[in-house]
Formats: sequence, structure tokens, C-alpha cells
Amino acid sequence: MAWRNDQVYHWDGCVYVPYHTARVSAGPFLSFSPDSVEEHLELDANFSLAWSLHGGVRVPKRRLVAAKVHGDSMINKKVSHCDIIVFQCGDFNSVRNGNIVVIGKVGEEEGLGAWALKKLVIERPRSFSRDEYDDERDWDSPLIVLRSSNPNISPSQLDPKGQYRVHGVFLQSLPPDSVTLVDSDTIRRRVAGRE
Repeated sequence: MAWRNDQVYHWDGCVYVPYHTARVSAGPFLSFSPDSVEEHLELDANFSLAWSLHGGVRVPKRRLVAAKVHGDSMINKKVSHCDIIVFQCGDFNSVRNGNIVVIGKVGEEEGLGAWALKKLVIERPRSFSRDEYDDERDWDSPLIVLRSSNPNISPSQLDPKGQYRVHGVFLQSLPPDSVTLVDSDTIRRRVAGRE
């Protein structure tokens, strides 16, 4: 998943994380909505989730992203309606069972998103049998369920024929009144020393 303007910036004691306009559902998938990055979420440089340790050295995490949550299906994980979530993107060739992820329906038009925040549970992995020539055959699709942390909301099974993409793994939610958003062009100019 690569977007224009999805760079994390470090400037003047703060970390600036791209803020996506696509709506993230904490409930059923919402209809497709426009997705762009026009603002960056400002985090204090001491925000622990913005850093990793490699060989005892603190280095900034790559591919951090933020978006706004709509709904209350993850309320028992301390994610409330209108919170801003921070998640880490990556190239997910395989997904770990039990992670809370931002998962999206794959749309036909670029620049649109239909994302949801859920616990991904693989109830049955993909399976197949082999014939006498050791070729794979008789594929069974995996059974993947999206679970909420709100007991009033039932789990939903992903359609095996549907196309979905895991966009990232959930790190933390922030209440909207504690968030500062900065225009993306402004932060790019500051980092480049033109402001």
C-alpha cells in the first residue's frame, strides 16, 4: 500500500504521521469514501509507538499512518467513536492470527477506501490436497472472521470471493481533543527549511 504524501516527518521535537481521510469503521464496512493525505498528525517525539529498538539504538518507525474511527465496535479495546487511530503499515504477505488490523475492501477506483478496524481471526487456514504428481489441487479458501471487542456486535465472516487488503496493524487510539493536525504542505516546507 503506497500513497503519495505518506511520509512520516521528524521536525522540531515532533513526529508527523500522515492522516488519511478514508473513514475507518469500527462496525460494518462503510461505503467507499475518498482517501487522501492533506494533513499530518503531530505527535510528541517521546510518543513511544513512533520508535523501535534495533541493536539497542532507538530508530523511528516507518510507515506509521493515522485515520479517524467511526463506530463503537472496538470500545473494549479503548477505541471510541471519532478517536484517531495510529497504525503501522507494511507489506503483509501473511497476516498474524489475532492482530487488530485496519482491513480494507479493494475498490475499483484508486483514491477510494472502505476500511474497518477489527480483530482478524483465521478460523480455518487455506488448505489443499496434492495429487499423485505432487501438484496442488482442491483448494479450500480460508475462513477468516472479523471480531469486535464490543459484545453487542456479532463477528462477521469475510467473503472468500471478496477482495480485501490488510492496510496495517493497530497501535493506539487517541481522543480527538488531544490531537493536533498540521497541513501536510506546511510540514513539508518546515522540514525542507523553507519556513
